Amino acid sequence: MSHALMHLLLLPARLSLWILSLVYYIVVYGTAGITACLVLIRIAWTGFRDPYRTFQWTIRKKPPDCLQDPALGHHAYLKGRSSGLRFHYVTKGDHRKPLMLFLHGFPENWYSWRNQLHEFSSHYHTVALDLRGCGDSDAPIRLEEYSLETLLYDIRDTIDELGHTSCILVGHDWGGMLAWHFALERPDMVQLLIVMNAPHPASWLDAVLRRPSQLLRSGHACFFQLPLLPEFVLSLEDFKLVRGLFCGTTVGIKNKARRLTESQLEGYLYRLSQPGGLTAPLNYFRSLLSNTLYKHQDVGVPCMLIWGEADNILVEGMSGGTRPYVRGPVVIHTIPECSHWVQQDQPEIVNKLIWDFVLDKDIIKHNH
Repeated sequence: MSHALMHLLLLPARLSLWILSLVYYIVVYGTAGITACLVLIRIAWTGFRDPYRTFQWTIRKKPPDCLQDPALGHHAYLKGRSSGLRFHYVTKGDHRKPLMLFLHGFPENWYSWRNQLHEFSSHYHTVALDLRGCGDSDAPIRLEEYSLETLLYDIRDTIDELGHTSCILVGHDWGGMLAWHFALERPDMVQLLIVMNAPHPASWLDAVLRRPSQLLRSGHACFFQLPLLPEFVLSLEDFKLVRGLFCGTTVGIKNKARRLTESQLEGYLYRLSQPGGLTAPLNYFRSLLSNTLYKHQDVGVPCMLIWGEADNILVEGMSGGTRPYVRGPVVIHTIPECSHWVQQDQPEIVNKLIWDFVLDKDIIKHNH
């Protein structure tokens, strides 16, 4: 077959992919523009009414006590072999036991896994990692330092540096998206995959392209694509929007018994309030959304998806769309009246679901 003929036969497929990419970027950046306009109108209104309160924020001088509670685990650092960066993590349990590695989302850090570190440390070497640019881990400045490939190397290096060859990988939000991608790329290093309120990348793309209006529910992710403005907006009124993510009536934690105290909230605001503290976490959105049209092969390791049914942040219907993209055993649980912050909102339920999954004899048999 001649080169010209092959090129001609491939033309429809290439054209379809180009159109799909164009539609995707139009939707994403169109939503970003709409969201930015609404945000600027709100800033103008609140700034006019109370400029002092609107345009002030506080840089926290020292970490709150909750981040230094020894009962939660031991603080340590490791050096990534691929990047040379220093990563902070909190660990609990015997390092000779199987590794259970936790990856947090935005705008969180290792502390979001406080209820799981203790719960599973009796049977596992539990490790809650501060991802690159978050918490006390190193935070490179350049956007290209947050490419998907680079972030996946961080996970691989972490498992290696902790003295393990594989792990039970647990991720939430962007940490969940990274967990999906890592299981696709390195199934040999993932014994079991547990993801919370983060859809398989292909099901996310399917949901957005099928119903673009639903992307407005994730308008913040599109808004974060813009330079500088998101950092400024999130800082206003002493990080009011960040507070609202955790404590607001619409998207915040629903369980009254688990709502964050002021000290716990400061556990997240402390690092975000430092100069440049918001840019690195936002670079996850800026980089990873550009990788959404990534090759979406099926996940082959046993996995469980836990979804807070009252999630008002992510596009609805994405949890059920995950099943077609998993070749191995898959379990999907939805937790009623539970927010996006599922492992903090309903830790008892989440912990029980994890125990049931990791101790399931059929899952263990399949994995061997």
